[in-house]
Order: sequence, then C-alpha cells, then structure tokens
Amino acid sequence: MNSFPDWLWVVVLALGCVLLIGARLYGARSRKRAFEMAAVPLGLTNAGTRNDLRTERKKFNLLSRGHSGRWTNLHSDLSGSCLMFDFSYTFGLPFVASKRYRQTVAAFSTRSVDLPDFQLTPATVLDRAAPALGFKAIKNDLRPEFGKRYWLRGPDEFRVGAVFTEVRIDELKALDPGGHYSIEKGGNWLIVYRHGTLAGDRYLVPFWHSAQRIAGLFLGTPKALL
Repeated sequence: MNSFPDWLWVVVLALGCVLLIGARLYGARSRKRAFEMAAVPLGLTNAGTRNDLRTERKKFNLLSRGHSGRWTNLHSDLSGSCLMFDFSYTFGLPFVASKRYRQTVAAFSTRSVDLPDFQLTPATVLDRAAPALGFKAIKNDLRPEFGKRYWLRGPDEFRVGAVFTEVRIDELKALDPGGHYSIEKGGNWLIVYRHGTLAGDRYLVPFWHSAQRIAGLFLGTPKALL
C-alpha cells in the first residue's frame, strides 16, 4: 500500500522540475560569463545571432547533422571574419533513442584564399574498416600514418589531395598530436572543433589559440594555396 498521498508525489515532481530548470539556467548564465571573459583578451565581442556562417551551414557536416541544431554564445572579431561559439545538435529519434552532442567551434573566413571544400575528422574504427566496404578516403602515400589518424574527404579529390602536402600533414601532426581535432572547409568558411567536446570555461582561450594555429596552416597566406 502506498504510504504517500498522490498530492505529495505531484509536489516532489514539480520541485524536481524547478530544480532542473534552475540548474540549466544557471549553467547557461555561467557559460555566457565564461565566454565574455575569454572574449576580452581575444578581441572578440558578442555577435548576437546573425552571421554569414549560418547561411552556409548545409555545406558543413557538423552544422547540418541531426536535428535541433543550436548556436549559443556566438562571438566574433570586429570584421566578422573570425567566430567562436558553442554548437549542439541531437542525433537519433526524438524521445526514443537520441543523444545530444555539444562542441565549441572556431570559424574563420576563407575569402582571401582559394581552398577547396573538404572534411577532415579523426578516424574511427568504422572509418578504418570502410575501404573493405568500398568507401575510401583521400590519402597521402608518403604519409601512410595520416590515413590511420584522420578520415579526409572532399568533392574534388585532386585539389584536396594537393592541399594536404607532406609538410602540411607534418605541421598538423605537431599541432594536433592526439589527432582529436576536426577541420571542415565549406563555402567561405573553415571551422575547427573537437566533436562532442565543449571547451571548458577555463580553456576557451587555449582552445581558440589551438584552433587559430590549425586554421593558419590553411589560411596563413593571402595568396591562393593551389
């Protein structure tokens, strides 16, 4: 026999909902403050919700994945050519079997370089087995370990392959020794992120510097790369 009256269960449930909502609001405000503090030394300011990258989101694997994509804490430099923000999306069936992925993203304009579209992501076990199933990545025969660390693909294999020279592959390995970062070029933007990883409040500045150095491998000169 239930010793608790029905109204008490309702009170407990309502209290739980209030606490959950309160915790989420507190977390959102705390994250916003962390971005604002990190933005000062980086020369970034709150960009609100408008940016050119949103109009090109379908050109990026990350930004067009799943559903319920959400952009938060968007900051940019004065020219609007550099952005940092949190992006989250849900993959799977709503209310049945789904998972929310959150990651901090750095984005850089590519208007000053002639760079082909591509996607570079850390290679998973499935990626390594993909060639046996008929799928293939763009590789560099002189750096066979590159294909074991990353999965590289793009619509123009010749041009993408020409971008990932031995020198650039070696420089990328030095900047990302663990092979954790993903890099995507689409339209007029290049984005750098670690999938499923939010940069901690204290690590927003280091994340930005790391992403900026990685992006610099491709955007370091104003002249055409190819």
